[in-house]
Amino acid sequence: MRMSFGLTFRTAKGRWVPNLSQQCSHGSTGLFVPPSPPLDSEKVKELQRFITLSKRLLVMTGAGISTESGIPDYRVLCLGCGEQTPRGALQERFEVLNPTWSAEAHGLAPDGDVFLTEEQVQSFRVPPCSRCGGPLKPDVVFFGDTVNPDKVDFVHKRVKEADSLLVVGSSLQVYSGYRFILTAQEKKLPIAILNIGPTRSDDLACLKLDSRCGELLPLIDPR
Repeated sequence: MRMSFGLTFRTAKGRWVPNLSQQCSHGSTGLFVPPSPPLDSEKVKELQRFITLSKRLLVMTGAGISTESGIPDYRVLCLGCGEQTPRGALQERFEVLNPTWSAEAHGLAPDGDVFLTEEQVQSFRVPPCSRCGGPLKPDVVFFGDTVNPDKVDFVHKRVKEADSLLVVGSSLQVYSGYRFILTAQEKKLPIAILNIGPTRSDDLACLKLDSRCGELLPLIDPR
């Protein structure tokens, strides 16, 4: 089972910390970042040229930005009344409802989800919406969800206005992001991709870099 409410885990001493059996990179944000090869200075120069030559660069970011940030804050949405709750406030309610609950994660997904067994979560209590009592979910688009059509139209317009496209931290495996690459290809825009590991659009890119976003992007002069 995967849990994605941003839970932390209580140890015997009462601290809420992650307890993970899967090996990950070192560092405070390294828990979520896959290993990558050393920076290639020539590739860095190529990305600098790509950005310098772009007059209307569109940047499309994915989970690679979030993971190197240690998974940023997001709000939680009530599916009944639409009320939004800050993630931190919900975390406090989790701790109040589950003061003695503890579990050891059996693995960590690239998006920050952890893997728990059904037995481990049977006793875990999830609070309802404080306004109407309805069910809650993170206010993000999950795999299989439908993206708001207005947002899709907005991005398509930005692609058509751009003269180049830079993808940062996305494998583009989900069609909701991949379709914008196809639009860029139809418009014959140059495409650069910065992502650790292969993506769905590597064959469409004129430049592909397998590096950590947080290490490479600070080396680029945006002017």
